[in-house]
Amino acid sequence: MLNFIMKLIICPIVIALSGSLLTNVNFSGAYQPIVIGVTLAVAGHLLEWALLSESTFWLSTIMDFVGSTIIIYILSYFFFTAQVTFVGAVVTALFLTLVEFFVHIWLIRSGRARKEMTLG
Repeated sequence: MLNFIMKLIICPIVIALSGSLLTNVNFSGAYQPIVIGVTLAVAGHLLEWALLSESTFWLSTIMDFVGSTIIIYILSYFFFTAQVTFVGAVVTALFLTLVEFFVHIWLIRSGRARKEMTLG
């Protein structure tokens, strides 16, 4: 749960910072990076819940990057005044993936990434 709360805070901040720092990522409303960030937080949390373990660390990190790129690029089209190029979505996803890299390490080392397998 702590991971999800962290994502709800970090993802919108990274998206908003990318919007203010990158020339190919432009959001006209303050709500736009928040909506995209919350969507990324939910998708990232579900992906980690389903996939993250010590043996799938790199796969999970790569999937976070790919998923983030797609979500940022596609969701920006739903906002009439937002302008995000594919390169902008990739660079923003790289920023998020860098943060997620360290979060994944923390989750695995703290034991929060372990899942109990039950049959039946």
